[in-house]
Amino acid sequence: MINMMYLVLTAILALNVSKEVLDAFAVMDNELVRSGHAHEQRSLVEYTIFEDAAKRFPEKFGKAHDQALQVKAQADSLVEQIERIKVEAVAEADGIPGSDLVGKDADGRDTLRALLALEAKDDRETLTRMLVGSEPAAPKEGPGSAYELKEHISAFRDSLKVLTGSKGSEFSAALDLLFDFSDRRDASGTLNNWESTNFYDVPLAAGVAALSKLQADIRSSENDMVKWLYRSVGSKDHGFSDLTAAVIPQSTLIMQGDSFRADVFLAAYDPKNRPTVSVNGGGLPIGSDGKAKLRLRGDHLGEQLVEGLIHFEGPDGPEEIPFTTSYQVMAPLLVASPTKMNVLYRGVENPIDLSVPGVPADRVQASISTGRIVRGPAGWMASGMTGTSAEVYANVNQPDGSTRRIGPVHFRVKELPPPTAYIGGTDPKDVRVAKAVLATSQGVAARSLNSEFDDQWSVVQFELSIVRRGGTPIFLTANGNRFTPDMRTALAALRPNDQVFVNEVKGKLANGAGPSRDLNPIALKVK
Repeated sequence: MINMMYLVLTAILALNVSKEVLDAFAVMDNELVRSGHAHEQRSLVEYTIFEDAAKRFPEKFGKAHDQALQVKAQADSLVEQIERIKVEAVAEADGIPGSDLVGKDADGRDTLRALLALEAKDDRETLTRMLVGSEPAAPKEGPGSAYELKEHISAFRDSLKVLTGSKGSEFSAALDLLFDFSDRRDASGTLNNWESTNFYDVPLAAGVAALSKLQADIRSSENDMVKWLYRSVGSKDHGFSDLTAAVIPQSTLIMQGDSFRADVFLAAYDPKNRPTVSVNGGGLPIGSDGKAKLRLRGDHLGEQLVEGLIHFEGPDGPEEIPFTTSYQVMAPLLVASPTKMNVLYRGVENPIDLSVPGVPADRVQASISTGRIVRGPAGWMASGMTGTSAEVYANVNQPDGSTRRIGPVHFRVKELPPPTAYIGGTDPKDVRVAKAVLATSQGVAARSLNSEFDDQWSVVQFELSIVRRGGTPIFLTANGNRFTPDMRTALAALRPNDQVFVNEVKGKLANGAGPSRDLNPIALKVK
């Protein structure tokens, strides 16, 4: 309404200006000043809110608050510049010192005496000389000129447009309309520049009102800019109605002596903005609280990876957020250990089933106090032990990158039970053997009966004795496991009821591990 009054009254300037019209400009100026002050007060409220937000959330509001303070500084500088022009013009026109024209208002703000009290409202020379000069087609430039004021306001306008960028195209267009300094037709229809149109040969009351309008427009733009900056900070914020506490543990299963670790934070959600949640390509049901309900069957042992997407309506349209999590599937576990049977045997690979409940097998490494332990296709294998005892440990790689040592499990270390020696071609249980079997045998062998290990043994020496009724006993010795030629000759001459003995049998593991062992004697009777 005030802007419309200004346009109407400006058009009347082409006519003879009466006292009533000049008084109307004075009334309008008073309203423009009040409007500017109102915009300034509203901006102060915005600055207070902005400052509080910047203190509480500096990373979010700090930069925008600094920009708002820059806008305030520019607006204050322009308003003060225009106020100095108004005071100087009124003081000169009425012949009154400027200090007598300026006083404090109810808010303690410096304010110019109302135009209604001005005697020289119709003065046309003061503003012309101060702001335009003698050539309206070529207004003067330099300090204190209308041209300088136009340049300063244009710079202010352009700085606001830079702050809004591409996101504030409508605001930028409004600024261009509000601060349009292009050539225009004056009240007489003549195309003229902005400086002359507003301040050349214009009554002082109209010129001062024009300056007050500029001040009000600057304050209005300042207020709009500060509100736009504040809103722009949260323009991308997601709106949620409810808050809840969220606890995401690194693991729900911990070992004694370890620490339970979890991320605890405030989570926001909106039951009315119901998301769509998919896991491994399938959708999940959404509860009345707006939360998806995930239930997966543990059909496969070990760590299981879950990947999914949350689709929801964001401030700029549909959005999606991927998520991943994992869980462990363990077989029902019963631990029963025969404590008297915790034995590791020297010279062979001892299979060990080693696991830590709740920890994937690939995060578990084993160590042993003596010998070595390595991972095999079907578990762990311990070998090379010395001494009479061994301790086995599990070394667990923790989610935080550290290593936890668990154990030990104690084992006794013993020699394997000795194998059973027998003559090749016979059964270790035989007591009577046909001559043909003995005559064709290659030597003495040894094997473990009912052994849990695939241990192979070699006979390294033995003594063969043949006793014949009424004859002289034969005693022959062999190194290795094969019969000597003399032994073969003696065995070929056997007769029924002759007795064959194998004594001093020594055997050793075929892999060379461990010492030689004394094996059982053999006693056979020829059929």
